[in-house]
Amino acid sequence: MRFIELDASKWRTVLDFYNALLAALGAPNWHGRNLNALVDSMIFGGINAIDPPYTVRIVGTAHLPSELKSEVDYTVDTIRKVRRSDAYVEFQIEL
Repeated sequence: MRFIELDASKWRTVLDFYNALLAALGAPNWHGRNLNALVDSMIFGGINAIDPPYTVRIVGTAHLPSELKSEVDYTVDTIRKVRRSDAYVEFQIEL
């Protein structure tokens, strides 16, 4: 299993989160910065340089602004609900 680690300690906006995640996944420049686009590329694959299975570990989340923390939590929850066994994606959130 491949691990992707993201350091959230300097994120201040939702766009910071999407940009960091998409860069780590090797997403193309035209990739949307929204949850629907993430589901398409992370679960159904064939868009990013990295395809499932993998685990995304997000560290440094203790001081995220509330709006950003809510977006990260919602994204993680949604990906967990729609993931497939043949395209397994997991998230780990650490303070």
